[in-house]
Amino acid sequence: MSSRPLLPHLRRMLHVGPYGGELPVALRAAASVAVPMLVLWATGHLEWSLYATFGAFTSLFGRTVPLRPRLTQQVQAGAVLVASVLVGTLIAVLGSAVPGAGWLVVPIAALWATGVAVLSHRLRWHPPGPLFPVFALGACSSVPAGLGQVPVALAVAVAAVLFALALTVAFARFERGGPVPVGVSGPEWTWSHYLVRYAVGVAVAGAIATAVGHPYWAMVAAVVPMSAPDASGALMRAAQRLAGTLVGVLLAWALLTAGPPPLVVIAVAALLQAGAELYVGRNYAVAMLFITPLALSMTHLANPVPVSGLVADRALDTLIGVAVAVAITLLTHERRQDAAG
Repeated sequence: MSSRPLLPHLRRMLHVGPYGGELPVALRAAASVAVPMLVLWATGHLEWSLYATFGAFTSLFGRTVPLRPRLTQQVQAGAVLVASVLVGTLIAVLGSAVPGAGWLVVPIAALWATGVAVLSHRLRWHPPGPLFPVFALGACSSVPAGLGQVPVALAVAVAAVLFALALTVAFARFERGGPVPVGVSGPEWTWSHYLVRYAVGVAVAGAIATAVGHPYWAMVAAVVPMSAPDASGALMRAAQRLAGTLVGVLLAWALLTAGPPPLVVIAVAALLQAGAELYVGRNYAVAMLFITPLALSMTHLANPVPVSGLVADRALDTLIGVAVAVAITLLTHERRQDAAG
C-alpha cells in the first residue's frame, strides 16, 4: 500500500503554526502556576499543590480575546474549576472512608464532563470543552484526603483563581486580543451528541483504566479528541495526544528520577507551563511535550509515588483514553454519514 495518502496527515500532525504573539500569555500562565507553588513551598504545604495548580489554570481561558470578555470567561471557568476541585476532594474523602467508593469518580466525572461541555460551548469558552475541569476532578479524587482537607482545597483553589485573574489584568497591556471566537454550535451538537462524546466516552475510558492505573488520565485523554468539532479534527488530536504523551513521559521520567529538590521542580514546572502555552495553539503534539511532564511533576509533588509506575500508568491510561475516543469518533461519524445518505 502506498504511503502517499498518509503523508498529508503526517505533515499536518507535525506542522508547527507561526508564532502569534503568545509570549505574554505564556509568561502570565507560568507566573500563575509558579507563584502559588512558591507560597506553598515557603509555608511547607506542597501537598496542596494540585489545588493551586487547577485554580491557576483559570489563566488559560480566553487567551485570544479582549480583556473584558477574557475576564468573563476566566471568572466562569475559574468557578467551574473550583467546583471541580471541591467535588474531586469530596470523592477522595469518601474513598478514604468507604473502601471501594473510589469507583464513584468514573460516573461522576462522566456526568461532570457532559455538563461542563454543554456549558463551555454555550458560553463560548476558549478553549472549549471540559478538559481542565475533568482533570481537576479526577486528579483531586486520587489524592487521599480527610474531611478537614475540603475547606483547605476550596481556599487554595479560590486563592489561585483570584491570583490568576489579577495577573490577567496586570498583563492586559502586553497581550493582543483578537475578535471573540465563535463557539462550537450547529444542529449536530444535540444532547445525544454531548452524551455520546462525553458521558459514554469518559465512562468507558475511566472504567477500563480503573483496573490498571489512574482513571482520570484515561478520562482526560478521551475528552481531548472529542472536544474537536469534527471527526478529522478528533482523529488528528488523538494522534497528537498519544505521540506527545509517549515522548513526554520519557522527559518526565528523566526529570523525576533525578530527584530534584522542590524548588527546582517548581521552576521547571513554570518553564513547562510557558512552553505549553507557546505551542498549544500551534501544534498540540509539541505542546504535550511540555504538558505531560508538567502534569506528572505537579502530581508527584502533591502525592509522591514511585516514578516508574507513575509514568507507565500515564502512558497506558493515555493509550486507553485515546483508543476509546477514536472508536467513538469513528462509530458516530459512520452513523452520521449513513443518516445523511
